[in-house]
Amino acid sequence: MNKSDLMKLLSQKFLLIVFTFLSLGIHATGRNIPKFEGHWVIDETGKLSPQTIQELEGFLKFQRDSTSNQIAVYMINSLEGDDVDDYTFRVFKEWKIGQAGKDNGVLLLISLGDRAVRIEVGRGLEGVLTDLHSSRINRNELAPRFRQGDYDNGVKAAIIAITQVIKGEYTNDDPTPRRRSGKGKSPIFTVLMILALIIFMSRRRGGGGSGGYWAAGGLMGGMGSGGFGGGSGGGGSWGDFGGGGISGGGGSSDSW
Repeated sequence: MNKSDLMKLLSQKFLLIVFTFLSLGIHATGRNIPKFEGHWVIDETGKLSPQTIQELEGFLKFQRDSTSNQIAVYMINSLEGDDVDDYTFRVFKEWKIGQAGKDNGVLLLISLGDRAVRIEVGRGLEGVLTDLHSSRINRNELAPRFRQGDYDNGVKAAIIAITQVIKGEYTNDDPTPRRRSGKGKSPIFTVLMILALIIFMSRRRGGGGSGGYWAAGGLMGGMGSGGFGGGSGGGGSWGDFGGGGISGGGGSSDSW
């Protein structure tokens, strides 16, 4: 081997070593992914109230039971330098959101410190929950409420909109104007909470069976179904978990 070939070989090996160390460095500094333990709403920021988490868990359980779609919410303080698209994709894959053969999972990831949000969509739902729909949900439902510091209703509105899109009932095409002042509860959520309570009480009395429940679900476009305020919450229901996690990169990343 002549000197030129030797130098070329050494250069190639040097580049390979450098690339390996860089790859290890990127992986080492990437944000960790917590283990999925059966809770579909994980809030590491402490911004969501316990009641909201309970209501969301009940609503998402209803969606799993009635449609088999698996939707998860993950709120973090910071991406710690990670890219929101890459990290959300890795969480979605690690948690295997969605059912095997259906890939009908959705992950709503929110990073408060980075003011970043992404909806990651499983391949099985990409045809209905498109990138455009995901962006509209982020911009029209979540962002306006988050700018007001109303994190509870921001997440609720986004989750409801996701389920409406999947059912073909989401019609908000234009950005929601920013409110100049005031935080408070959204009026529509007040109506929904009252409706859910009425339905829940009527079922407790044994009257009406499931007819009123499903009628209300259809009337409100799924916004009251499963009971925001009417479910038992919890979050320990795994359902048919662990078979999905396949995403073709569908969804949208936005900020507020």
